[in-house]
Amino acid sequence: EDLNTNDANTSEIIDASAITTLFGTAAAANTAYQSSGISGLGNESVTLSDTSLASSVLNTLDGNTTGAVNAATVTTLTGTATTANTAYQSSGISGLGNEAVIITDTTVAASVLNTLNSNTTGLVTATSVVTLTGTAAAINTLVGNEGDSGDKVNLDSDYVATLTDTTIT
Repeated sequence: EDLNTNDANTSEIIDASAITTLFGTAAAANTAYQSSGISGLGNESVTLSDTSLASSVLNTLDGNTTGAVNAATVTTLTGTATTANTAYQSSGISGLGNEAVIITDTTVAASVLNTLNSNTTGLVTATSVVTLTGTAAAINTLVGNEGDSGDKVNLDSDYVATLTDTTIT
């Protein structure tokens, strides 16, 4: 954040190529990467201070540096199930695995939520979902993991399940 403050206070371009680690929020780091007044960034590690973070912001940060992004302070991840899974599956992001995840999808595939549930031991809150799609097996797995604590998924009780199976026994 101090780097961004210095950027705002000068008309000169700041050479940040000697920096090996950025500390702070993901938003502040992304601002530094996007600044035309700061050069030399792109390969440093980033240690986050965020406790709650949108998965899309985390993924943008991951794309801004080839260095490791340490997200160990994050206790809540928000966004779509797909962007959350992208963050979990990135080799450039460390420190994830026990966060509560609040998804914003209104339509989502059960298999995507099952993958998300396996990516974190925290509660996956999917109460925004009004349409759940997928095979009967994937939906049954998801519903079997439904609960309010532990490594469970919390679904709203009035969603529509749209099956993609062509044959069901």
